[in-house]
Amino acid sequence: MKFLNIIRHAKAENNFLKNDFTRELNERGQNDSKCLNDFLLNYSFKKHKIICSPSVRTVQTYENLKVSLNEKSHIIFQEDLYLANLEAIYDLIIKEKKSSMITLIGHNPGLTDILYFFLRNLDIPELKTSSIAQIFFSNSNEISKGKGSLNFFVKSKNNKIFFIS
Repeated sequence: MKFLNIIRHAKAENNFLKNDFTRELNERGQNDSKCLNDFLLNYSFKKHKIICSPSVRTVQTYENLKVSLNEKSHIIFQEDLYLANLEAIYDLIIKEKKSSMITLIGHNPGLTDILYFFLRNLDIPELKTSSIAQIFFSNSNEISKGKGSLNFFVKSKNNKIFFIS
C-alpha cells in the first residue's frame, strides 16, 4: 500500500436516546460531507478499496463522498471498523496492504490513534468530524509505526475547507 486515506464520519445528530449505531448525519454533517466531496474531486482518486463502518452516519458520509472517492472503487462495509481501536484498525489495514490505496471511513478515537501511530506525531490535531488525512508510505512493505508521512489533512466545516498542519 502506498496511500491510506483516513476519514472520520460527518457530524451526527445528538439524539442520545437513539442507538449509537443508528444515529444519522445532522444538517451540518450532510453539508460538510458534501463540501468535502467537492474538494476531494480535485484529487481524481483512482479505483481503490474503501472500508467503511456500517453505522448509519458512516454510510451516509460515504454516500456523500462516493463520487470524489471514485464510484468504481470497491466498498466493504466492515463490522469490525465500528468503534474499532488502534489494534483492530491496524489489522484491517495489514490484511489489505497489497492494495495501492485504501480509504477508511470510521470513528474516533481509533482513527486518530492510527493516524498518530503511522505518523508517530502527537502534535497534529485529532481527526474531527468531516476530516480526511492522507498518509503516504514510501515503502509498501513497511506499513508500521512511524513509517508514514502526511500528504494532506483537511476538515470541512460550514461550507469551507480548512487545511490542518
